[in-house]
Amino acid sequence: MIKSIKRENKFSLLQKVIVVSFAAFAIVFCIIFFYMKKQEENYKKIKISSSNYLVYTKYQDEGDGSYYILVPYVNIKGEVVKAINEDIDLFLNDFIHDKNSVITYEYEINGFILSIIIKVIDYDTEYAPHPYFRGYNINLETQELISNESLLSYFGINEEFVSAKISNQLLSYYDDLVRDNYYHSAECDYSCFLKYREIDNVLDNVVFYIKSGKLIAYRPFIFMSIYGEEEYFEDKDFEFTITE
Repeated sequence: MIKSIKRENKFSLLQKVIVVSFAAFAIVFCIIFFYMKKQEENYKKIKISSSNYLVYTKYQDEGDGSYYILVPYVNIKGEVVKAINEDIDLFLNDFIHDKNSVITYEYEINGFILSIIIKVIDYDTEYAPHPYFRGYNINLETQELISNESLLSYFGINEEFVSAKISNQLLSYYDDLVRDNYYHSAECDYSCFLKYREIDNVLDNVVFYIKSGKLIAYRPFIFMSIYGEEEYFEDKDFEFTITE
């Protein structure tokens, strides 16, 4: 009888924890939703279409479910953003009708900066799939594009700092792969690892994105080789956190 009471008490406690956790999640979700909605409303005057988000999907193709395509449109007036939308179309032109490519995007507003990241994985390749990224950081007060140099200066860092951060994370990937027995260090050292990733300079093709106030660098690399690393790498591994 005592054991039964204890079980009921534990079950009741678990229910309370679940209810409290769900309530906390709901509160946080509502705060984020209304915060983003408020931000969107603040920029109605600079939108081309006031009824749409600052960035919305202008073309979508879910294909057979394996490969899907989401093409963004930046809903802001001005010649600079018009050029950005044209650049997006030009960038995606080789992939948009390719049934073996995946295209997605994200955007986020941090203060006066709108950050957009477009992600492409091209599976229509002879050997290994190729990832590509295109990023834009827009000053919403001036509707101007923020250069990488200005963005790094805004965060108080330089390219050497970015290079060191990316290099350290790549090295941690290599250490994990050795520990998980994908490689033997004597068979494939760190230079070998970089060769399979097709990385000569860690800063090549880097684009920047601001996520929840943190500066993120997206650095494409080949995630597949004769060692089967595709089982290890995930989409988030292309994200390199530069500032906390």
